[in-house]
Amino acid sequence: MGQSSRCPDGTVQMVDFRRVTRDDLEAVCALRVASGQEGLVTPNVMTMAEAQFEPGSLVRAMWRNGRAVGLLAMLRPSAYPAAEDIIIRRDAAYVWRLMVDKDFQGQGLGTLALDEASRIAIEWGYRGMSLTVGGKPHSAIPFYERYGFTLTGRKLWNDDNELEMIHWFPD
Repeated sequence: MGQSSRCPDGTVQMVDFRRVTRDDLEAVCALRVASGQEGLVTPNVMTMAEAQFEPGSLVRAMWRNGRAVGLLAMLRPSAYPAAEDIIIRRDAAYVWRLMVDKDFQGQGLGTLALDEASRIAIEWGYRGMSLTVGGKPHSAIPFYERYGFTLTGRKLWNDDNELEMIHWFPD
């Protein structure tokens, strides 16, 4: 699905979200975060490998002008068996991973990825989205707060630095 992105020079370009294929796997795995963000986002190769073992996972590469520029991964909590103990909320779609390559940050692509995540969450029947974010320097907390996410006070994954955030859609 295409969405428009305004570049720093003022031009508008289309961004597409699509499944990662064998042909573009290498390009998606080559994406890197900016200096200081290492360790805050799991590398894309791990996300794609782990997705094979997560029920209801969705992984999409973000493309602009034929070039991979980011990755969005989500989990559908309703895909987990009711008896299975999961740490993520069951009442909201989970934005599992979101990364924009260092060369494309600051161009609105993260916001477009959250717009796409919102569309998917609504399609799945959820009224909101949750995610976890590292509470370390250079974290994405301010970015998510600008989008409308709020900290819940929950710490997940047995890690004091993984903070849960939630964004409810307007009625």
